[in-house]
Amino acid sequence: MHITSEFAQSIVEEMEKIIQRNINFMNESGVIIASIDKSRIGSVHEGALEAVQTKKRVVITNTDIEKGVKPGINLPVFLNQQVVGVIGITGPVEEIDPFGKVIKKMTEILLKEAYLDELSDLEERAKEYFIEEWISENWDNDKLFAARGWILGINVHLPRVAILINLNDFNDFIYSKLKSTQANVEGELEIQKYRRTIQKTIESHFKYEKQDIIIPSGSSRYVLLLTIDPNLDSKTQKESIVSRLEQIRTAIKSKYRIDTSIGIGRFHAEMTGVPKSHKEAKRAAAIASKNNRIEFYDQLGLESFIEEISAESRYDFIERILRIKEYPEMEQLLETAEAFFQSNQSINETADKLYVHKNTVQYRLKKIKELTGYDPRKFQDGVLLNVALSFYNIE
Repeated sequence: MHITSEFAQSIVEEMEKIIQRNINFMNESGVIIASIDKSRIGSVHEGALEAVQTKKRVVITNTDIEKGVKPGINLPVFLNQQVVGVIGITGPVEEIDPFGKVIKKMTEILLKEAYLDELSDLEERAKEYFIEEWISENWDNDKLFAARGWILGINVHLPRVAILINLNDFNDFIYSKLKSTQANVEGELEIQKYRRTIQKTIESHFKYEKQDIIIPSGSSRYVLLLTIDPNLDSKTQKESIVSRLEQIRTAIKSKYRIDTSIGIGRFHAEMTGVPKSHKEAKRAAAIASKNNRIEFYDQLGLESFIEEISAESRYDFIERILRIKEYPEMEQLLETAEAFFQSNQSINETADKLYVHKNTVQYRLKKIKELTGYDPRKFQDGVLLNVALSFYNIE
């Protein structure tokens, strides 16, 4: 473990609070990298060098001042049975000696905690890289990839579906917390802190299912690979998934005042099915983000492939069919058109859905025909208008 001067300085400052003496921290080369007396930082401490070499406590007396060190004690600090540095206490030996073992032990505890945190962070990053490779279908050898998963505690052969959780307007939330939109180190750390905290909130709903995996993806979304029981019927599976996801949405909304939208892919057999499910979850999430809701890919209609059509082609089709640039009033009629198609072209059902009289619906449908040249009540014209409306809703 590499001990930075910043971390060492935090240790000596904590220790100084206990005994009100000058504390030094020296690295394996005997160089003082942290001290209450800042003027000593960067100099070589002979007593520390001896403590590193002998792995024993070294006492400096008044007669040793000519060596360039002050009286005190220097104690080797161990981590995993290796000397990683030396903690030094300046002062008369008879006064500071009783504190030596306590200071040494506390320093080793702090170092071990930092070491374990570092290991945990490395393990988390390793898992994130592995999952990113998995959902991107970026591996060459199935057996080797599965073996890497086992090392990380991930069984890639379990049946899973991919879920994408979007934090809507997350940047606005962060800006409100920071009271500033300026980018700086503190701001970035604050963002990461909130993202990790939100991730922990999501993980808390899967704490008993160790094979359910979640990783951050981009600045405002999370990928969840959720284990499922393939023996359950589709309806029961979906109800179970939605129940848990609604709990997550409620928790995030309650704690952070953030709305979420969620896309869910289908189950595909074998580990090669996860990348397919992830692609589907992305498409479903793109549609879900329009209304802050949960969308299953297998319940999408035209939306399931719309994004494969270029934006330029979609925009051209919208303009040719809906003609909004020519007739801006068409934009106000789109709600009626959408409700009409969702009601299976039933005028009565559309009127109920919009809380208007059926004559109002008929008038608006007639107006759409006048402006576009397409009659939403006719099947072929209705298909074109419905497709154009679907394109419009994702722009």
